[in-house]
Amino acid sequence: MLMSLLLVAACSTPTNSPNKGRNLGALTGAVLGGIAGNQVGSGGSGNVAIGAVLGGVLGGMAGNEVDERKAKLEAEEAQRQREYQAEVEAQKKMEASIKALEAQRVKDAIARTATSEDVKAAEREAERVEAQLAAERAAYAASQERARRIQAAQERLAKAQAELAELERKKSGSELSPAP
Repeated sequence: MLMSLLLVAACSTPTNSPNKGRNLGALTGAVLGGIAGNQVGSGGSGNVAIGAVLGGVLGGMAGNEVDERKAKLEAEEAQRQREYQAEVEAQKKMEASIKALEAQRVKDAIARTATSEDVKAAEREAERVEAQLAAERAAYAASQERARRIQAAQERLAKAQAELAELERKKSGSELSPAP
């Protein structure tokens, strides 16, 4: 009876239960304790029961120790993950700060050495590149329009050729058949 209860208790423990090791240890200890109790002395039911109880208690204690160790390891791993995430965030902030400082350094260097002529030259170059970009965009749009018109013309040509072939087929078919 005791063995049946222990077996049911251990088997009904969910796999994610925090007491899984304790329950499994108690079951295993009870079974092994019952077997050992059977081997001691006359093998009476009293020895089996005492062995099962002692084995269950000792097995439960050992399983509980396993559960506690597992929980401790999981907590330590979670802490390591939090620390790693904090390091990653700190690294990202530091990289962003370095990038901003570098951009400011470049800006400051330009401000110290740039003349009015440099500004005018940069503005002229920007206007030249913008004009080139506008011309390229216009050329691209024109080429896309030409491609669209060619496709439309090809579709009209294919349709006209199909209709012409159909007419030729009908015309050939009527010449072959005798008139009534």
